[in-house]
Amino acid sequence: MREVRIEDTAVVGAPAAMVWAAIKDPAVHAEWHPFVIGISGEHALGAVRSCSVLVGKRRGETTERCVEEEPERRIVWRIEEDSTGFSRLVSEWRAGFTLQSVDGGTRVTAESTFRPRRALLRLLRPLVARRFHRAQQAILAGLERAVEQDA
Repeated sequence: MREVRIEDTAVVGAPAAMVWAAIKDPAVHAEWHPFVIGISGEHALGAVRSCSVLVGKRRGETTERCVEEEPERRIVWRIEEDSTGFSRLVSEWRAGFTLQSVDGGTRVTAESTFRPRRALLRLLRPLVARRFHRAQQAILAGLERAVEQDA
């Protein structure tokens, strides 16, 4: 099935180095991310991290491997396991951030990609996309608040 790509962008009023530091440090990342309760592991190419998450009222765990990293530019994780159930519906699920310096700050793109495993998910794609957009926008808002507060 075709890959689904969902992207959202925000401009953070701080240099890319500050934005990168907030994303790269697992403890700091967990502080601003609205769905993450805690992160163990490293944010480094090839490293595995475990995230405790809260999606709505439902607690869960994800195991993610960093599959792309360009310092101060891009980081992407492949979600290898999750207890929320979404990975049963999709394959090749990845999520991450791309940073680009712009006048007045850093353009941050939050992106998620996956391939639906079932036809039902293809039919529900507009609903799933809306939920992903809302989640990514909340994530970007949390990052923006945390970084601009420190800037």
